[in-house]
Amino acid sequence: MLKRSYKNSLLFIICGFCITATCYAALPDKTKREPVVITSNTMEADKLGDTVTFTGNVTLKKAGMTLTSDSMVVFYDAQSKGIKEIDAYGNVVVRKEGRVAFSNKASYYSREEKIVLSGDARIIENENQLGGETITLFMNEDRSVIEAGKIMFYQNKLDKPNDDGKKRK
Repeated sequence: MLKRSYKNSLLFIICGFCITATCYAALPDKTKREPVVITSNTMEADKLGDTVTFTGNVTLKKAGMTLTSDSMVVFYDAQSKGIKEIDAYGNVVVRKEGRVAFSNKASYYSREEKIVLSGDARIIENENQLGGETITLFMNEDRSVIEAGKIMFYQNKLDKPNDDGKKRK
């Protein structure tokens, strides 16, 4: 009888460990850094790597987002040894989950996970367009803030009723 309860206890402990490990793995890790991959024609590092300048066909890829531009400057944080800010210049295009944003300049702030677009900034989603002086894209919240903006929505044409209330053909 003692051997039987020992086997059941061991089985119970193993199952408990597996469930705990599975739950822990499902929790989001806020300290985990995602890789940022940047490609370009040329790259130049300044001040022992505090800033890195990319020029010519620059493409940045990060967690389902792609940003392309003519040039890009990456600023590193010496304390965290991570990216502090990224400035992209010229023909900036940001693609993420069916949305495309365009501007002349973009600044990415890693701590806030946001991109600020300026200079003829606009977003296109389906046929709808949003534009403004500056557009702030909050990447984790899937929302945007448009300053001094204009919006153009397309909607399906509905049949207009006649004077007698019946639809026209």
